Amino acid sequence: MKAVKTHVGRCDTCGEPAAYAQLLAGGRSFRFCEQHAPLVVKKQAEAAASSNKK
Repeated sequence: MKAVKTHVGRCDTCGEPAAYAQLLAGGRSFRFCEQHAPLVVKKQAEAAASSNKK
């Protein structure tokens, strides 16, 4: 599983603009707004974003 921050698409749960995307094998993905993102997805996406900025 890979998680990233995004501004593309809508939350799969409520339809609000997506803030995080969980990327799975086979090209599948789940998108989450700030409210519905699981903690593990948030942590992994924040870590990936901070490592890309260095």
